[in-house]
Amino acid sequence: MINIGVVTDISWDNYILIFNKFKKINSENYRLHSIYGKTLELISICANKNLLTLIRHYSDNLSKTIYNMLQICDIWIIFTNQIEYNTTSRLVIEKCKEYNIKYLIVSEYDRNNIYSSFSYKYDLSFKKNLNLIQVKDTTIVIDEFDYKIYNEIYLDKSHININIPNDIRMKLKEAYNSLYKKKQERSIKLLYDTDEIKKEKQIKKTNKEFNQLEFSQNRIKYYKNR
Repeated sequence: MINIGVVTDISWDNYILIFNKFKKINSENYRLHSIYGKTLELISICANKNLLTLIRHYSDNLSKTIYNMLQICDIWIIFTNQIEYNTTSRLVIEKCKEYNIKYLIVSEYDRNNIYSSFSYKYDLSFKKNLNLIQVKDTTIVIDEFDYKIYNEIYLDKSHININIPNDIRMKLKEAYNSLYKKKQERSIKLLYDTDEIKKEKQIKKTNKEFNQLEFSQNRIKYYKNR
């Protein structure tokens, strides 16, 4: 199984371009990896619609997250117009160059072509480039890094940190427990009511059949007595 890292510009919103590229990825041979951020939902929707496995990576430190993914991913697909600096896409490109890790750049400026870091044929299709990929050389040793500027921009632009006080956390927990109990009670009541409804229907059916039989018998008696 080939592991593909997927990153985008912070401002990336081109659904069609991502979807069309994902459509050419064979779910049996490739698995996607991405990082939590503003464009994760876009990536996730495109992956789901193409039946691709997507593994999400998270941390409040961009450098740490990318470092972990660099050790896993055999190739990177980078959706970038190369107009942003010190962001996720730029960090991945920088590290792929440093450690000779394969990557493909998809840009809105040249939708019909892609930039490949490992193929010298400019007109080679996206799918054919992927077919050239093999599992990454495990002897590559990637040094840990921690770039403050990248981390800060990531936290500012992409990361949403939610701090919930303990008292509110407890109230939410109690509310969820209460909803769960009510749901269970309704389920039991519904089951009971369903049984009662079945009994009522059966009684009505029996009464109807009895009335029809009685009507038929009375009708026969009427004709006999004439």
